[in-house]
Amino acid sequence: MQQVVINVENPSILPSLRRVLNAMEGVSIAPKPRRRRSGIEEAEEDIRKGRVYKAASVDDMFEQILGA
Repeated sequence: MQQVVINVENPSILPSLRRVLNAMEGVSIAPKPRRRRSGIEEAEEDIRKGRVYKAASVDDMFEQILGA
């Protein structure tokens, strides 16, 4: 199978280009690969969005988590 990469500067023509390519027999559009975020990137996002907690000790942490 051969692959061709097409760079499109004007995104407004993408819908019509997809219709034309899908109409051709034997031509398919490969989905854009999704890049997985690393653990450090997820942790940095948690910090930016304020999804962090502080505890004075392990006992304090369990008390916050379990509410005991």
